[in-house]
This record gives sequence, structure tokens and C-alpha cells, in this order.
Amino acid sequence: MRRLRVEAIRASSSGREKILFLFRQAVATKMDRSGFCPGGGVVMKSVFFVGFLLICIVAPLPAQAPLFTNQTNDAGLADSLFVPGVYNHPSYTGPVVCGDFNRDGWQDLYSPSGGGNGMPDHLFINDGDGTFTDRASEWGLTDVHMGKGAAVGDFNNDGWLDIYVTSAGTGVTGVPGQHRLYRNSGNGTFVNIANAAGVNATSASEDGFGCCFGDYDLDGDLDLFVAGFASNNTGNHLFRNNGNETFTDVTSGISLFSGISGTSGFAPRLQDMDGDHYPELLLVADFGTSHYFRNNTDGTFTEMADTAGTAEEENGMGQTVGDYNNDGMIDWYVTSIYRPAIGWTGNKLYSNEGNHSYQEISSSAGVSDGGYGWGAISIDVDHDRFVDIIETNGANGQFDNEQSYFWRNLGNGTFDEMAISSGLIHDGFGRGILNFDADNDGDQDVVIAGSYEALRFFRNDTPTGNRHWLRVFLDTGGDPAIAADGIGAEVQVASASGTLHRWIDAGDNFISQSELSAHFGLGVDDQIFEVRVIWPDGMEQTQSGISVDQTIVIARSSLQLIRGDANGDGMVDVSDPISILTGLFTTVSIPCLEAGEVNGDSQFNIADPIYLLTYIFASGSPPAPPFPDCGAAQATLPCDSTICP
Repeated sequence: MRRLRVEAIRASSSGREKILFLFRQAVATKMDRSGFCPGGGVVMKSVFFVGFLLICIVAPLPAQAPLFTNQTNDAGLADSLFVPGVYNHPSYTGPVVCGDFNRDGWQDLYSPSGGGNGMPDHLFINDGDGTFTDRASEWGLTDVHMGKGAAVGDFNNDGWLDIYVTSAGTGVTGVPGQHRLYRNSGNGTFVNIANAAGVNATSASEDGFGCCFGDYDLDGDLDLFVAGFASNNTGNHLFRNNGNETFTDVTSGISLFSGISGTSGFAPRLQDMDGDHYPELLLVADFGTSHYFRNNTDGTFTEMADTAGTAEEENGMGQTVGDYNNDGMIDWYVTSIYRPAIGWTGNKLYSNEGNHSYQEISSSAGVSDGGYGWGAISIDVDHDRFVDIIETNGANGQFDNEQSYFWRNLGNGTFDEMAISSGLIHDGFGRGILNFDADNDGDQDVVIAGSYEALRFFRNDTPTGNRHWLRVFLDTGGDPAIAADGIGAEVQVASASGTLHRWIDAGDNFISQSELSAHFGLGVDDQIFEVRVIWPDGMEQTQSGISVDQTIVIARSSLQLIRGDANGDGMVDVSDPISILTGLFTTVSIPCLEAGEVNGDSQFNIADPIYLLTYIFASGSPPAPPFPDCGAAQATLPCDSTICP
């Protein structure tokens, strides 16, 4: 794949792409959202309108051609220069994360300053009008420190998003034990409680890069993983949430790295890859030390990168996940360095084949050459139902001024690189990257953070044409069985063209994190048949009658049932074990497996109808609660909806 650098822009096809893009930018106010040029047949007198006419006649913009515009200055984000202090590998850093920190329905940004310029961190609160205001000092973020990476999540289930920051401290040079956990007080302030929570230190030496929240043990609160470079894996740590605003480091206790030599950890992600609800640990690391840890569902993990067919990248940096082929299984994309002359083969796209088996298809898909890759995101930029990939990159030497990449998913197993032609022009030292809907208009916008540079905000101005979308947030309502914001849940949207699968993902893209939503491009489908949420505890919840082109919040419903009432008729009698047997041995399903799980072992099997028959005819033990009256239950098995009369 051709290298896209500044000098290449000045000539050949890349130069023509940029010229066309600049013309499109100039006439953006005269072009409607469908992409058509008004007055195309009018004779233009000025040079400006000659250029405008050339676009309309010679190079028309397709109805849904992806289009980004750099809105950094207009949005008030230009004053965000990241200058790293003196710590280990400072050129590797440039973080940014997002979240609705004041819960006003608009996504905000948190961006560490790096500490090298004597400035505190930035907290850009979304004003709701296309602009942001840095309110860090108002929120108590006044310390000057060397922040390196960050993660967002409501770790204490109080309804407010908190921020974890890997940091090298406030001194002249980096020191260990300085990571921060900013607890959101819910009143427009943050308080650092990292020391009291037990997550301020991850190594005896200064260390720490990417980090992420996720509920690895499915106990309903967010655990924390922090990646690092320290020798003998001492920089990589898994912290279990104790549920009382403290964490326990379980890394050694569960023998996470037993038998594994040093891991140069960069970007972690806790993501369920096999559909059993328990998230795997995907740890992208440098120098060929990436890992795929299968969750054993008992609080432990098994490293199985070799058998899974992953960890083939020579220089793992960043990562992202998405269902790129719309087969319902989540795939994994890992960034690396493309220098084939010395055996570095670039980025990897691991296509999920099921049962923890992957096929590496980056070359055939056309996404292996991303230069010196760092952060990456997966979004459907143009709402054509296919998830695209955007990667930022850059380094000194041959990768100086490397252009970021935007691979548009063509829906046939291949991607088309079109960063410059779409207006996503960034050729700095990109590190972190995130996607969020900054203006709540339905499409996903992009922010790139870099080393020794300010944030770059690219607003997605892709013409809507006749394509539609849906954006879904989840509200657990404080249910202690589920991690806040539904992190780890799967959301499915069924429409005429089929069912799409997305996930509420809190993973690390590379010292960066995207918004906690499930975003769907629906193509030309203008009706939604059903939205289904599969919560991390297995409870399934469906909604119908939802219109396209809107952001919705789905609240977790309280599951009401009578245990043993398998057919949902409001009574427990001989017809119920018959229904259970029918559900077990035929293709006919019962409305709520949880109601058919009568003996309290959290499994739906032949023991349940036997147990229920024994109760009905032999005075056996009654079903587990709720019984005999309708009551609330925590679902461990799928249940489409409440079945109480």
C-alpha cells in the first residue's frame, strides 16, 4: 500500500485528492447534506465558483461519500498541547478519553497535558452547541502531573463516570506510585482516591501506559487492568473491584503470567469474544509479546494466543474490535509497524471463526500497511452497515509526517484507504484516538491525540442521503448484578437487511477510549424490527416500535417471574414440566429460560423438569424463589421479557 506522507500529497493522485477535498471544504456551506450541488448549470464568474463547478461536474461527491472536517479551532479544542515530561518512553504517549461526566447527554473530553509544559490537565465539557469549554480547574483537576494514559468507567456504581489515569507523578522526573483514580463526586468535581483505593502503584519503577475497566468476574462492578513495560511482567496488573471503592491486585494470586516471560504491555481490553458473557483479556504488547487470555469463568485466565492464532504482530501497539463482516462474532484488529524489509509485517486483522479460533486476514483485507501504527477505532462512518477502521500513527525517521489511515469497509472482505479524500488529514505524531458523537447528530466524530501536539477534532459531515442510524446507551438503574452503563453487554438491531451486532466496549484503543454506546449504521433500512440487549448476566431484553435516526437509552427492566411457570400462563402445573421438556428436546422455545430453571443451580437442563414433577406429584421441594407468587429475579439465563400476568 502506498505511503501517505506530506511530500506525497504535493503530487500524483494524493495531491489531486487533497485539492478536491479543499474545494469541497470551501463550498461546504453551499452544498446540502445529500451531497448535491445547487445551481450546477449556472455560469460561474469567479475562480471560486469555477472550482465549485469542477467539483459538481468533474468530481461529484457521492451521496454518502465519507467526509470529515477539522473543527478543532471552532470547537475550542486547540489549546490542548500535549508535552510529555521526563519519564520512561515519553514519545509513546498522547492520551485522550471521553465520557458524559456531568450526565447532561453530551460527550465530554479528558486530555492529560503530559506535565512537560507546566500546565494542568484538560477537561473539555461539551457546551451542546458544537463547542467545548475547559473546566478542569472548576472540577478540581489543578495538579500538574505527567499523565500517560486514561480509562473511563463508573467503578463505584454511583451513576457518575470516573477516570483512571496512569501517571509518572508531579516531580522533575517520573517516579512510581503516582497513578490517579478520579472519583466523580456528582457535583461537578473529581477527587483523587487512588491511594486509598489501592491502585496508585503498578510497578517498583516508573511505568504504566494503557488501562481499561471491565467486569471480568461478572460480579456487577468494574475491575481494572493496567498495562506496562516493567521487566518480568511486573508492570501489568489486574485489579479486582472489592465493591467498596477499593481494589485488590489479583495478578499473582490467579497466576495470570505464570510461565510467561516479560510482556511490554501497551493496550488492554476486557471483551467477551466467545459469547459466554465473561470477558477475555486482550493485551496488546510490543516486541512480539501480545497475549490472548481466555476467561475461565472462575476468576482465572488461560493464555492461548498460539492456539487462537493471534499475537502474530511483531510490534503490538493499539487495538480495536468490531464485527467487520457482520457475521455476529466480534473480530480483533491490532496495530503494529509495517517495515517488511526487516520482517515487520504491520497490522493484523483477526477474523473470529468461533471457539477462540481466528484467521489473520489483514493482507487480503488491505489493512496491514498502517505505517507506524498506534491507536485505532472501529466505526461505521457512512452508515452503510459495515464497520470501518481508522488508525493514527507516526514516528521519527521514515515515518515522519505519516498520514493517519481511514479504511472504508467495502462489505466484501476488503477495505479502501481514503483518509485524505475524506478530509481526515492528520500527519503528526498521533498516539491516542477515540470516536464519539460530539454534536448528537447521529454519526461518529473522531478525536486524535498526539505527542507534542494539540488534539485534532474531525467532525463527521458525511452526507446522510437515504441512510439511517441508531445510537444506543444502556442504563442499569443501579442494578448491582450488572456493571454500570452496561459495559460488556451486546446490543442487536434487526431490520430488513438483517441483524447487526455491536457491544458496549470500554477497551483501550491505545491510551485512549471511545464513548460507551452501541452505534448502528442501518443503510437504507428505515424501519427497525427489534432491538435486543443481551446483558452480561445473560438476561435478554427486547424492544420494538423504535424509530430510526435517534439516540436512545435502554433501561434494564426488572425481571418479574414465577419460577416454574415455564409457559407463562401464571400458574405452575403439569403443563410446565412438559413445556420445559419441549424446550429441551425440540426446536420450540419457551418464553423465559430463567422461569424454567427451577432447582436453583443456574442451569437449564433435564434436572429441572424432574425437579418440578417431583414437587407436583411427590411433595418434593418447591422451586427456588420467586415462588409461588410473582417476584423479581436476577436472570442468569435468557428471558425475552417479564412473564408475570
